[in-house]
Formats: sequence, structure tokens, C-alpha cells
Amino acid sequence: MAEAWHDMTALELGAGIGEGAIDPVALAEHFLGRIDAVDTDHSIYLRTTPERALAEAGAARARARNGRRIGPLDGVPISWKDLVDSAGVATTGGSPIFADRVPQADAAVLARATRAGMVCLGKTNLTEFAFSGLAINPHFGTPANPYDAEVARAPGGSSSGAGVSVARGLAPIAIGSDTGGSVRIPASWNGLVGLKTTIGLVPVDGVLPLAPSLDTIGPLARDVADAGAMLGVLAARPAVDLAGATLAGQRLAVAANVVWDATEPGVETAVKAAIERLAAAGAEIDWVDVPEFDEAIALIGRYGTPVAAEGYAQWRDVIEAEPDKVYHNVLNRFRLGAKISAVDLEALRRGLADAARRLHARMAGAAALLAPTVPIAPPPIAPLVADDALYLATNLRALGNTTLGNLLATCSLTLPCGDDGNGLPVGLMLMGRPFTEHALLRVGAACEAALADIPRPAPKR
Repeated sequence: MAEAWHDMTALELGAGIGEGAIDPVALAEHFLGRIDAVDTDHSIYLRTTPERALAEAGAARARARNGRRIGPLDGVPISWKDLVDSAGVATTGGSPIFADRVPQADAAVLARATRAGMVCLGKTNLTEFAFSGLAINPHFGTPANPYDAEVARAPGGSSSGAGVSVARGLAPIAIGSDTGGSVRIPASWNGLVGLKTTIGLVPVDGVLPLAPSLDTIGPLARDVADAGAMLGVLAARPAVDLAGATLAGQRLAVAANVVWDATEPGVETAVKAAIERLAAAGAEIDWVDVPEFDEAIALIGRYGTPVAAEGYAQWRDVIEAEPDKVYHNVLNRFRLGAKISAVDLEALRRGLADAARRLHARMAGAAALLAPTVPIAPPPIAPLVADDALYLATNLRALGNTTLGNLLATCSLTLPCGDDGNGLPVGLMLMGRPFTEHALLRVGAACEAALADIPRPAPKR
């Protein structure tokens, strides 16, 4: 069975451990061995934690043999984005500025996963300071998207290593962060499920911040059930019950404005075909204008982005002390924050909060609000590195749809829904009101079932 372990879901592996068919130590060794064999340039994992992994797996083995398993994910390996503190192991935020930063304690979410019996494989790569949707990292390398064997394409950011670690079978589940799309973009571009949690639901203590008022933590997984189980661990709440999830009689609103403006034809075709399948499965599809999306974009155009303002306030002294250590495209985005006054930032926050309240009221009559997760397919890396204007424009397009959920305080789920006609994955985004993750996951599970027979591309790398 060992050769198939990296193709199984986290819950399937956990069930195998519970049945005595899978030894947690052998499972950890299997994934660590695959990481060594596949990630030879260390662009996916910045560092592995084999001693910790094997110790945790040994404890999980003892619990399984004694009939004392903690939960369904006890003994299951997991990868962690390298902005989540891990005791005694460098946590760099993808930046050489923090190369020697070694925290003394685990972040709250890592501690929760450890108490749930999960096995820490190591720390995955990301955009510096988690500040990009493309994930190009000239310092530590950029993990190539696994769906094109000929052209190195962007993996999606900022949780690049998280997405690629699951897509390439180097972890059954991964943890990323999402401030403007950093869970959903790599999930979409790697053919995975990604959950952006409500701000404040999952603790960010011990996680390197970007924009504290928007930062969230969430899982990247092979299916909705894994994402739901992992949410239970991260939020320290009972896991969602997905039994009986159905689309019959469910109203799904589809955003008719903004989210299609920059969408590539292949992506649009895949998403609209998926929506038709949801209708065939019993969902009531209602195309609606969402004026709050237009308002949010207008506010950002007038005042600037809160991510730049908060990020620069957070890290100005650090990055200006050693600006040569920061990728210039990331540095330039940070410095935009200096142009936003306190008065403008307050006006921006008030305007967004007002729009969010009206959006949540508008969403109350629907099970979810749908849109393409990312309007473009994963672009080639080389042209982005060579052309700063192209990098900026492409980054804005990649973040365009997901960022709306962050600015307007929703929770969001992305599901694989086919490919763009060229074998590159496409994601369908479901948005829910704040703190409705369980309801959203149930709708997501029903959508997942309705989309199950859509041909999905397979990783080629």
C-alpha cells in the first residue's frame, strides 16, 4: 500500500492508521523520503523536520496500538507554510532577512495540530512576507506549477510550497495563510480545495503577520472532507458533519459583475460549465449583480490597499534597514503603503466595513456566492521575472477575485472544476457570510459531488 499513500486523502490515511493497516512511522518515512527524492532544490520545502516528524509519528503509533487515538487525523503528516512559528526551527516568512529567526515556541495553530496527533513534516516556501499572488521568490527559489512539464509556471501565492507539496504528493494536507487570496490561489492553480477562514476564527498567534486586520489561516487539501476536518483542528471546534449534503433546493448566487472582467476564455468556459452541472444537480442558480464588489474596488482605487498600509507599518523598519534583501517587486508594493495617510486608511476601513455589512445582508438568501477563484490560468514564470510591469499587472489579475472576500470579510472555499483547455487547473470559488464555514463546507461537499465526473488534469511534474 505504501506506494499509494501519497495519493490518498488525509482522512483516508487516518482511517488506515485506525484500522491498523498503516503504521504512522512508515507513513512519515514515506513522505520524508518522497520529499528528499522530489524536492531536490528545496524550493517546495525550505526545511524538513525529520526528527520531530518521526518522534510524533512514534507517539501516534503507540496511541494507535493502545486504542487511544486522539482523532481522525492522529498520525497524519502535514506541511506548514514557513510563516507559522515552529519551536527551535527557523521560521523565515520566505525572506533572507529572517534566515536566523528561530522561535522558541510553536504558533497556536501548530500546537493545536500537534495536540491532535498530526505529524509535522516541515516548512514550505512562500512569497517574501506572504505579499504576492504569484509566489516568485528569487532568494529561495520558486516551486514550479506541477501541471506543465515543459514550461515552468507560477504555483500561486503566497502559499506556493503548501499547494505544490500536496499536488506533488509530498504531504497529504498543508496549512497556508490568506490575506488576499494566498490559500485559494495556490489551491486553484494546483487542483486542490482551499479554505479561506473568517477573520478571527483561527488564531494567528505565532504567525508572521502581513496585514493583521486581514490575515487568516486555512488548509489546502485534496477534498472538502479533509478541509473540514482540518478546520476542526485549527479552530479547536467539532469538525463539520458533511453527511447528507445536497444541492437540491439550494440557491446559489453567481456574481455577474467584476469577477468576469479579466477572466481568460478557457477559465470562463470551465467555471460556467461547472455552474451548469450544479444546476443539473438540483441547485437554483441566480445570477446577481454585487454592487459591493464595485464599491470595494473603487475604495481601493481612491485610497490604496490596506494590505500595503498595514504591511509597511508592520515591517518598515526591518525592510528599510536591508532593502537589498527584499525582492524589488515586493519592496515596491510595500512602499505604496507609505503613501496612505491615517485619515485615508480610516476612511477606507469604514467604507469597506459598510460595504461588507450590505454584502452579508445580500448573501443571506443564498447558500453561497459563486465566482471564478482566479480569472487566469497559471502564467509562465520567466516573462514575469523579466518584465516588472507584466509582473504587477499579472499579480493584480491573479488576486482580483479572491481579494474581494478578504476586503469584505467573507469566508471562502475554492473547488477544482476542470481545466482551461490546456491542462491547467481551474477553481470555482464559493463565498459565505462570516463564521458560516460549516454551512459553506456542506454546500462545497455537495458541489464537489456534482463536479466529481468532470475530467481533471493530472500533475505532470
